[in-house]
Amino acid sequence: MKIEITYPLKKERKLRRQDVIARAKWPFLFTAYICPVLNIFFGGKAWSIVVLWSLWIVWSFLFSPNLVELNRISQFIKLIVNAAILLILIDVLLSPGWAMEVVPLVCFGGIVIAGTLFFTDLDRQKQNMMPVLLLSVISILSSVIGLIVWRHGSRWTLVVMGAFAIAFLAACFVVMGNDLIRELTKRFHTN
Repeated sequence: MKIEITYPLKKERKLRRQDVIARAKWPFLFTAYICPVLNIFFGGKAWSIVVLWSLWIVWSFLFSPNLVELNRISQFIKLIVNAAILLILIDVLLSPGWAMEVVPLVCFGGIVIAGTLFFTDLDRQKQNMMPVLLLSVISILSSVIGLIVWRHGSRWTLVVMGAFAIAFLAACFVVMGNDLIRELTKRFHTN
């Protein structure tokens, strides 16, 4: 009697997240290494810092997102903060003079969209309110500091950003009331 042993056909393995990260890691590391070397070798402005921050943004959003805070509001606010930092780096290192008007507008737009995402699904987004509140508080503080320190050109963008952040916080207090205080005490409990 002849027994034929047959094995099932080997299935094509799907490309897993770990495989994508392993394949993308080396080009990212090579670029992160070679850009500062080229910048130092050729001299000039520190464009490699802008490239490194841009690589960080792409890596942190596409290949290594936050798994704990993986919700649409937190990821959007993370994008706004990283974009604001990138714009500030471009302004300081490459082409100065415009970030004081652009960054507050980006933050204003971020508060508008994050507030819309927050208030359209309030029951489910209550636990995701800390990033929105933190962005609002940082926007208010930045606006006040910018208005005190910055004396050149138009400052209306700082006023708009600060005023809208205050209005958003007021709307949170009005709409959520005691729920807001309850959520804040959950976040900052000491027991």
